Amino acid sequence: MEALEQAFAENPLTLEDFPDFFLEATGHEPYPWQEALLRRVVREGWPEAVAVPTGAGKTMVLAVALFLMALDPKAHRRVVYVVNRRLVVDQAHEVALGLKERLEEALARPSGEATPLVRAARRLAALGGGKPLEVVRLRGGVPRPRPTLQDPARPAVVLATVDMAGSRLLFRGYGVPRGLLPVEGALFGTDALYLLDEAHLEAPFLATLEAVAGLPGPWGRPGVRAVALTATPEGLGRGGIFRLGEADARHPRLGRILTASRRVWLRESPSRRRGKDLVAHALRLGEELGGPVAVVANRVGRALEVYRELGRAFPGRVLLLTGRMRPRERDLNFARTRALQERLDRGEVAFVVATQALEVGADLDFVGMVTELADLSALKQRLGRVNRRGQRERAEVVVLGERETEAKEARPYLPEALQATWAWLAGLGAEGGVDLSPKALAQRMEAQPPPSEAFGRPRPPMPFFEAFLPLLAHTDPLVPLDPDPFLHGLERAAPEVEVVWRADLPETAEEVEAYLEAVPPGPKEGVRLPLYAVRAWLRGGAADFADLEGQEEEALRPGPPREGKAFRFDGERVAEVSLRDPRLRPGDLLLVPAGFGGLSEGHWDPEAREPVPDVAEWGEERPRFLRLHPKVLAQALEDPEGAEGFGQELKERLLGAEGRREAREEVRRFLEERLSDFRAEWRPLVQAFLEGPFEVWPWGEGWGYGGYVLRLGQENPLYGSGRPEALEAHSRKVAEAVEDFARRLGLDPGVRAPFRRSALWHDLGKQDPRMQFWFLLSAGEAVDPSSRPLAKSGTRLTRKELERLRKEAGYPPGQRHEHVAARPLLGSHPLEAHLVATHHGRGRPLPAPSPDAPGFSVPLWAPWASWPGPPYGESAHGLERLESGYLENFLGLLKGMGPWGLAYGEALLRLADYLASGGEA
Repeated sequence: MEALEQAFAENPLTLEDFPDFFLEATGHEPYPWQEALLRRVVREGWPEAVAVPTGAGKTMVLAVALFLMALDPKAHRRVVYVVNRRLVVDQAHEVALGLKERLEEALARPSGEATPLVRAARRLAALGGGKPLEVVRLRGGVPRPRPTLQDPARPAVVLATVDMAGSRLLFRGYGVPRGLLPVEGALFGTDALYLLDEAHLEAPFLATLEAVAGLPGPWGRPGVRAVALTATPEGLGRGGIFRLGEADARHPRLGRILTASRRVWLRESPSRRRGKDLVAHALRLGEELGGPVAVVANRVGRALEVYRELGRAFPGRVLLLTGRMRPRERDLNFARTRALQERLDRGEVAFVVATQALEVGADLDFVGMVTELADLSALKQRLGRVNRRGQRERAEVVVLGERETEAKEARPYLPEALQATWAWLAGLGAEGGVDLSPKALAQRMEAQPPPSEAFGRPRPPMPFFEAFLPLLAHTDPLVPLDPDPFLHGLERAAPEVEVVWRADLPETAEEVEAYLEAVPPGPKEGVRLPLYAVRAWLRGGAADFADLEGQEEEALRPGPPREGKAFRFDGERVAEVSLRDPRLRPGDLLLVPAGFGGLSEGHWDPEAREPVPDVAEWGEERPRFLRLHPKVLAQALEDPEGAEGFGQELKERLLGAEGRREAREEVRRFLEERLSDFRAEWRPLVQAFLEGPFEVWPWGEGWGYGGYVLRLGQENPLYGSGRPEALEAHSRKVAEAVEDFARRLGLDPGVRAPFRRSALWHDLGKQDPRMQFWFLLSAGEAVDPSSRPLAKSGTRLTRKELERLRKEAGYPPGQRHEHVAARPLLGSHPLEAHLVATHHGRGRPLPAPSPDAPGFSVPLWAPWASWPGPPYGESAHGLERLESGYLENFLGLLKGMGPWGLAYGEALLRLADYLASGGEA
């Protein structure tokens, strides 16, 4: 019996265990609808939509999906939870992390304990290679050479926006390095259950998912399944909807939430004085109700206006929540929903000013709200944040708008949607006040159905033709297929870019490229913004916009031209951006000097001119680097004026250092002496470098940086985990890893053999003597002859240094060792030939020509690899030629497996290679 089967046999689990599992995992009993949903999924599969009111536990569908994974190893291993907002408070992320923590605690309990949660945790850990669950929140930042998920068999929850998830699904991941596009496509297009929060807001993406879901799952694993989660099923226009039952209305806690009073008032407010009216009504509600009041604006500019006005009246007691906020400041202020709600309940925060970011993901409860008129879908979401827990006898909402709204003022909503919503509310008597508790709202919508126009007009989806499928698979060379229409529909939408501010940005594109290698931006540094708004800002102007994905372009306000240099990064190359004519592409990352301004208290504010704090050191949970550069030290030191002197003293002390080791020790001594000079929040960061091994960058040839960078750990697994590694040892580790993936995924034993063979053969082309010489030159230490040939040099050199050593070794630039090994396998081993050839993401569908002419004889045979071909291959592989059979082989496999099936096979081998190279460590 294999380990997986044994773990499942020793930890039996049934449907009847779900209530106790849920209670242990979440701290409260499941609602009746959550139990009914699980039974429905087991019996019939997932419904098209789950329609429950806001506040009724919709996010806990994650717990249902997780229990299903534990119950059935054939269930989807990944849940992709998608929202179309830049969330300020991400409730789904908190729920997922809470489930992960409870599972890990259960796994650590004594072996004698066998509660449903413990048994589920053990089963999930058996699927996950020892870990029961992985939780990933996709944020921005310069992509590093690692995939979103490292273990394709491990149960996982991925939280993402439509752009982040959808572009990856279609093999065009925004900001993803080209070589990783197939892996990301496989992870998001196979074994993936999509939960779309408020899916009616992104009907085109839902249509794309359903088209992909119609394709068979490869390798015996399921493909894609899409489930719409919505409190507004009216906007979906479809059947197959799972709803609450009578038992939910009778439930003590849920019943109270469903009948919680919310009195709604409709008030006329001309656009020219809307900001003042929002403030006036907020002040009145705050005084009358004595509790926290939310103010919701339809556009970021108006939210800023109201925030400033209320802040003058209540300094320190007003919060601004927008999705256009830098994650560093967002996490400092709103790290946990519960903590923010406690501040609201204690009265520390009197007003919260927000945009559409408050409509989803934020489990917050207000006693009152003033909101601009929106379409009925958005308005229902906003109402769900008032008396959400059903604890208040009185709660009020004031809706401000106009009976007749011009198109310009209606954006991002349609004028006919706002007019229909106004008319429907007025027909209910809202001008004199009307109770719209969740139950009352549902009853009134049934008795007096709103016109369809009130819900807005969904964008027409992009038809998903079968002819698109091979084009999606062409990632090298890349077919420039824009994913945006498949995500946001045929109508023109505004694509987005991410902006990162740095104080120490170099002056040239070449220097910035080297700089990014040393100090790549992390997930807490960037703000995603409409591309047109960023172009206007770079030119010195400004554009107002809503807080939604895929919105239309808005009018621009001119301003004084900006001075300085900005750089775009597309995941592979850096280029300078002209400020007069900024040519940016969707998904680009834009690096700008901190002196450009553009942020106010972490929020996007195109008119802000103050330098933006550089937060690169806080990119992740643990530090990755420490920049000892005067412009960064000015923020880090207690005395900013001493930054230049600090940097100069360090430079002088390093001048006499001989070699990297001596330089490290000199830096360590210097930081120990000067630790007290740093600000309090910086000292733990510096202490991490005093206690752990680090590298000093730059070393050797300079690259125009005016300081030094200390780096912890190893960022790039392509070169190994820090020491040379033998080809045989590495190849066997990859084979063991890919076989382990296959076992835990339940793949048929007959399917596993090609993966093992491919793992043993994938690096045989590295036996090229010139490549081995390159490894030896870059290893930086003596290599035991018994370890040769090498698979990894273990180097931590920069690309510039590696390039110099490549020339010295005589290895041709652009030569692909994997294509040399794949050439003899064509014909006899078609799948293995493809897996070997593409294990770096190249050659899909055609390899680049070999630069090695007239050719070089490369040994391929290895005694441990059972190599089936000739003992020697040619470095001039010729796979780019049509007569080689490579393209024919690719197209044949693509036809049989489909783009996601073929990529999934590649991903299993590549993720095993990544794991064997020290990726997860």
